[in-house]
Amino acid sequence: MGEGSTFTLINATAYDWHRTAQRSYQMDKWNFPESIPAGTTANVEVEFDENVFRKKADDAGEVVYSLSGTSASFQLQARAPKGKFKLQAYLEGLATVSNPQGSTIDLGWHEDGVTPFILSGTTDKFSSSNPPADWMQKNLASLGHRQLRELCIPGSHDSGMSVITGHTGFADPGLVLTQSHNVGGQLAFGARYFDIRPVISAGVFSTGHYSKVPVETIGWQGANGQMIQDIIQQINEFTENNKELVVLNFGHDLNTDVGRQYRPMNQEEYDRLFELLTGIRDLYVVEGDDPTTIDLSTLPLNRFISSGRAAVLVIIEPGSIQLGDYSRRGFYKYHQFNVYNSYSDDNDLNDMVVDQLDKMRKQRSSPDSQLFLLSWTLTQQVDNIVAGQTILKLARKARPALFTKLLQACSPQTYPNILYLDNWLSSDYTALAMAINDMSGL
Repeated sequence: MGEGSTFTLINATAYDWHRTAQRSYQMDKWNFPESIPAGTTANVEVEFDENVFRKKADDAGEVVYSLSGTSASFQLQARAPKGKFKLQAYLEGLATVSNPQGSTIDLGWHEDGVTPFILSGTTDKFSSSNPPADWMQKNLASLGHRQLRELCIPGSHDSGMSVITGHTGFADPGLVLTQSHNVGGQLAFGARYFDIRPVISAGVFSTGHYSKVPVETIGWQGANGQMIQDIIQQINEFTENNKELVVLNFGHDLNTDVGRQYRPMNQEEYDRLFELLTGIRDLYVVEGDDPTTIDLSTLPLNRFISSGRAAVLVIIEPGSIQLGDYSRRGFYKYHQFNVYNSYSDDNDLNDMVVDQLDKMRKQRSSPDSQLFLLSWTLTQQVDNIVAGQTILKLARKARPALFTKLLQACSPQTYPNILYLDNWLSSDYTALAMAINDMSGL
């Protein structure tokens, strides 16, 4: 017995895949289906041979698929250079966005987990695993005419909590950290929707993750994450070279400088935050319409971005906060980018999956439906805390099911607008979002 993984093949192309060759050497498991129909997912158990009498570096496997009715083909490979296992895709007979024909995509290796390969689109333009950092821009020809409510984009939960810059006495990293990479890193991976939770601490704006413990002597507990000023800088650095649309949703705010009884930020404090946020260089101001009433979700993507223009939307969630003149400077109320966001509040993977997919089917009956956020997150409970299961570890448990469960629940009429995740670790989620965009556009 050797190391094993589930190799998940996501066919979001317009063509059935047919196996034309399969071979392996020293692989305990390497058996792929003869065909994978368009719009489906195949989960293949792969296992390397770790027999002590054999050289692990010789372990290898190949399988070739052709796309029905086309000359396109690709090869999936198992390799063990220097005894380190990995899976990869060799694009022998096709090219994808930013991956030329003849190139090899390193898919990595996730022992006892899921290693996905994603391919979507048509012969005119395929997309795949290893998407470009400016994936919106590279796909503007196919996505630009579509309204935001017709798109699927990746997003991150509690986006600023990749570091701890201050904390209360009972705070613990396992209870407050939700991301492994900062906002700049998440942007590079492809995330475009960010859950920003502003906190005032020692007079400075940062992000935060706090909760109120129902014990009077303990009160609010939590930590501060990235500084808002640092997030602004990272966005500016990214959009300088990547003309993408970025959505920042501000909510769950707190002032922690008012003693032990923390409170939401007031209007004056938000006004100071607004002024700080005007440092974002690519704030998008609606032209030709009343910016205070426009439904941003009805505007096409190419209204926001072009080859030489990026766009950043600042969405303010608290209904009591007024925008004033900032409403004409790139700031919008939540009802103008109205997202259905209802997490499962559960630590059981199967329950969370059923909850989120059921809500998607009910809320997204057509591409014209309200924006829908698929909250693919597990919520820490007391038993998780006792067992040392951090938020980041729970995210590692939740993410693989996104590749094995989501696509088969989607159709051209029903699909999520935002893939909402903890612990962004790769661009695979962006490739999945693009696959949903390609499939819904067929």
